[in-house]
Amino acid sequence: MSTKKSIVIDAGNTRIKMAMFDHDALLHEQILTYENCREPLRAWLGSEQINQLLISDVGGKLPDYLPVHIPCPVIWLNVETLLPFKNLYQSKATLGADRKALVAAAMHFYPKKPCLIIDAGTCVTYDILNASDEYLGGSISPGLQMRLKAMHSYTAKLPHPDWVDIPSLTGQNTEACLLSGAYYGLIAEIEYLTAQYEQQFPGLHVLLTGGDAQMLAKRIKTSIFVHEHLLLFGLHKILTHHAQ
Repeated sequence: MSTKKSIVIDAGNTRIKMAMFDHDALLHEQILTYENCREPLRAWLGSEQINQLLISDVGGKLPDYLPVHIPCPVIWLNVETLLPFKNLYQSKATLGADRKALVAAAMHFYPKKPCLIIDAGTCVTYDILNASDEYLGGSISPGLQMRLKAMHSYTAKLPHPDWVDIPSLTGQNTEACLLSGAYYGLIAEIEYLTAQYEQQFPGLHVLLTGGDAQMLAKRIKTSIFVHEHLLLFGLHKILTHHAQ
């Protein structure tokens, strides 16, 4: 059995996430900013023990920071990259790399099972995968901070409150009402969409990830699988499938 490792990189607009895998096991994970990424990238990517590398570069800035020589094949995630699922999305060129990776991760953890993948970040994305490994699409809605910012920006007097962990259901001042509306409104949205998909796909598995996942999971009644490294596992799934 080979001892060589695989690396996946998720390069966003402000942060870079790197993960090293040995087969399907996540060995190491590191989060960097562009200001401090050159030395870690050189250390990670300069090893002769690295067998393959997949890069998802949403911001398009990573090439300026990569070492000149990388001693393994490099796969850039784009519209031409082979995916482990059948993509039925109509506008394939506009499907985000993060959504592709999350669908692939669902296949990794729940093979041949219907899955709803929810990514609670700046926006909240919902993606549905059926038991035939077909990606059907989903929906996108505002995330928690975007909801608060929108209410502040598009009104004359509503404030933009600082976030608190699990607001009260019944707010007793304007800031508390805004926090309650944003939080419990999103909880209701998630539970409603989950219930609708459960009717269409019996035995549905629900996966939740993203920056607000833990906070939301505390009040969601539906059985869900919360995983902070879901996207990295999905990138690795795409890497191993593409390299076959």
